[in-house]
Amino acid sequence: MKSFLKVFFACLLALGLSFFVLFVVLVGGIFSSGSSTKATKVEANSILNLTLKGEITDRAYNNPFRNASAMSALSGSISQEPTIGLTELKNVLKYAKQDDHIKGIYLNIDNVQGRPATMFDLRDALQDFKTSKKFIYAYSNSTPELNLMLNTVADKFFINPLGDCEFDGFAMQMDYVKGLMDKLGVEYKVFYVGEYKSATEMFRRKDMSPEDRLQRTELLTDISKDYLSNIEKTTNVPTDSLHYFQNNLMVMNAEDAVKHRLATALKYEDEVKDLMKEKLGYKKSEELKMITYNDYKEIVKIKNIKTKDNKIAVVYAEGEINDSKSDDGVIGGEAYVKLLQKIEKDDAVKGIVLRVNSPGGSAFASEQIYHALQRIKVKKPIVVSMGDYAASGGYYISAIADKIIAQPNTITGSIGIFGLIPNIRKALNDKVGVTFDEVKTAEHANFFNLTNDWDELETSKVQQHVEKGYGVFLDRVAKGRKMDTAAVNKIARGRVWTGQDALKIGLVDELGNLELAIKEAKALAKIKDAELVEYPKSKSVMESIVDEFMGKKDDTQSKMMKNLTPQLLYLKQLERIQSLGIYQYRLPFDVKVN
Repeated sequence: MKSFLKVFFACLLALGLSFFVLFVVLVGGIFSSGSSTKATKVEANSILNLTLKGEITDRAYNNPFRNASAMSALSGSISQEPTIGLTELKNVLKYAKQDDHIKGIYLNIDNVQGRPATMFDLRDALQDFKTSKKFIYAYSNSTPELNLMLNTVADKFFINPLGDCEFDGFAMQMDYVKGLMDKLGVEYKVFYVGEYKSATEMFRRKDMSPEDRLQRTELLTDISKDYLSNIEKTTNVPTDSLHYFQNNLMVMNAEDAVKHRLATALKYEDEVKDLMKEKLGYKKSEELKMITYNDYKEIVKIKNIKTKDNKIAVVYAEGEINDSKSDDGVIGGEAYVKLLQKIEKDDAVKGIVLRVNSPGGSAFASEQIYHALQRIKVKKPIVVSMGDYAASGGYYISAIADKIIAQPNTITGSIGIFGLIPNIRKALNDKVGVTFDEVKTAEHANFFNLTNDWDELETSKVQQHVEKGYGVFLDRVAKGRKMDTAAVNKIARGRVWTGQDALKIGLVDELGNLELAIKEAKALAKIKDAELVEYPKSKSVMESIVDEFMGKKDDTQSKMMKNLTPQLLYLKQLERIQSLGIYQYRLPFDVKVN
């Protein structure tokens, strides 16, 4: 019987592995078949169809499971769409501008999401395309606020007769969980330096502090000012009028948008395509030649000048900074140090462009990355290009650069530190009935235990450690920016700044995009032509799926998706906080605006 069971389970295991291998092969065949076929050709008199869906990130992430988490399930934010790479999208627009076969662009971006700096950057790229004298026709069923700005760049912007148009201004909202934690019996020990370092306020307050209200207000004011100014330029509707429309909710639907000159006319999608056919001289019986973004970007494939000796490394540092491994949209301290050490040893790399799009995270990991960049700087110039945000730990790793270039609406600064340690003893005592007892060989042997009732000495020691971390941060910035430490402290204290304000106070050197940073890196390296090499290497769809199924990612998320409870959500959030380290150089808030 035992031998039978052995054979049975062995066969069962072999069958399971066979099915998995077959699955991998089939999926691989599906995703590789498209790339193995002959490249699509652009026909004469064609339209580039920019019907885009998904979030715009610096690079395109192909993992369809990257957003599958317990928290995203609760918020309903799971998306199986791959992200849209901003760099890739801008290169497509640049190529299409000079492609004689492309006569214009059809823009449909209802389902595109992006943070302010990204959307402003994309707007500039669309505006640049128009200098070719080619046209852009935009169409929308329902346009979100930031997308409206992009649509107004078009020569003509049409909205579905029953469509919506959001035009009510920007807002940031903070969630405060102190009341909930009090009810649960969870006490957070919070340590921070800088009155503007508001990341911990959700655990220690029930409302917004005056300092946080001030910095948020100023950020939104800068974003709104640029937003309205851009719409004024393309519609000729005065900024004062636009602001009046927002305050009085005068633009809520398609008819309102047309009435107040934010859109050209009410049209259905097929009617817009008929207009493009007419413009290009098509016969009514002819089908409009359109090429999709995905097909066209395969044709484009950035063509850098290839040289054996000269390379510029473009290193993308996007997402939170943690102490361990990297993933799509996550900066793993350990992984990035190894990557930077590899680049340091590559004699063909003459300069580095560090593209930072990060709210920060682990203080320890930030320091390790800083140190690795410091070693590189001895041999090669480093230019930082800031995206939507390069704040706290994101600024920490930027400070070493020879030159820092930010977007006008980049969120940066946040030079400060905090520590966050929960005490769950009371919650477990009162809510679950779990009690604790202990023996120890020294008075503070259970110092960082999550069930420790902190005394005054322990609290003071952690605060001293946090203040020391703040001092190190000030020192790194002072040396990198060639400023006095006292001067840095004056503009630090956890406060965030827009790129345009950061330029005025010396935290950045120039305003501009990634392309400008690459140009500056070449100039500092004293080379004219160079091959652009991007790091970390992008994963294919197949690689992402295999990583997922082979267990390279923690499978607790998928298990939690099946057994979603408030307790599990809390534990998952606690796990995420711990992965960033106790001490964090992190942005006080997300930069998404509503």
